[in-house]
Amino acid sequence: MNKKKFIHIASDEIDSITHEMFFDYTDEIIGKSNPLNGERSFVLCIIEQIVALLKRDSKDDKMIIIHIQTLLRASLSHNEYQNYLKFIAPTKIAQYKDSEPLSDIERYILHELIQSNYHEYLLKSDFVSCCYTAMNAFLITAYCIISKGLNQYTSNIDITVDIYDTVIDVTLTLAETKPDVILVDWHSINKINDLYMLYLTQYPGLEKSSILDLVSADVIEKEYYTKDERFTIAPSILMKQYLSIIEREVNNIIQLSKLPNTENKHYNWYDMKNFVKKRGIELEYVPFRLYKALDALYKFRNESMHGETDITNEDYEILLSYKNQNLFMGLSVKILELKGIVIHPTVEEIGEYTGLASKSTLSNKDIKKE
Repeated sequence: MNKKKFIHIASDEIDSITHEMFFDYTDEIIGKSNPLNGERSFVLCIIEQIVALLKRDSKDDKMIIIHIQTLLRASLSHNEYQNYLKFIAPTKIAQYKDSEPLSDIERYILHELIQSNYHEYLLKSDFVSCCYTAMNAFLITAYCIISKGLNQYTSNIDITVDIYDTVIDVTLTLAETKPDVILVDWHSINKINDLYMLYLTQYPGLEKSSILDLVSADVIEKEYYTKDERFTIAPSILMKQYLSIIEREVNNIIQLSKLPNTENKHYNWYDMKNFVKKRGIELEYVPFRLYKALDALYKFRNESMHGETDITNEDYEILLSYKNQNLFMGLSVKILELKGIVIHPTVEEIGEYTGLASKSTLSNKDIKKE
């Protein structure tokens, strides 16, 4: 008899499994799983706690990290549940110790999925936000799999999400033997929303209108500019979109800098680039000087705004070179610094909460500029 090759968890079943996962009473979160009912319920209970914390407007990252670490330890050994019982119900360990244990297969799945959430913290810099909606999606996926139970290894987990990263479909590709790694594929039925949620975390200093414009340009570029040579979008259209974002955000930086004799107005590109050069406004974490980038792009801004369509692919590559050198990240970081906004948890806080020395992915402020 052939074994199944796939396990499919559709939206109706996901809704049923996750129905009333918890009740949040502000001072206490009550999940529907009783951890004393066995190791499986214990794991489900911890996931319920994290999901509830992620739903709150104010995130308790310290507690979320503590729960994630608990799940990671539980994914490696049955000892975590035994330690919990020794602490909570030492006289009843014999009663509970063999109840609903996780299989090695389920531990492996749990570890791979929860590790992604842990890395969301460990790889974070001080200038980006955690993608809490994506963390929630991985937790919901793990919750559904552990709730159903699994007795065969899987090589792939396909997660399909809708708006706000709501999980609507999970498909497991089953394997005969334990794979070296489980590949987790992320699919969104709404590309604009998917990228928008990502960019909200990557560029928290930019205006939301700029983020939406950036998402639109990136989607158009990917789908119509670089994907199929039979039909490509004119580079002048993309040039205009990206340059309008740059102009808007550099103007924001000028106003936030509050330098002497700064007029409270929107500077056109020519005045803007001259102001930036004269006042020495620079972006950190990028290998170029801001005024040089504005100078190089000035001609194209005028041409694209005045309806010129003879901007070439080579011209467009000049803009892409700055974009690929983290121009938009540099703009976001600069605005956060000028506004005095701190994105929590900071790298230092994460190091404290995890007990590890977290390293920012943007740790080198003094990149040599050309």
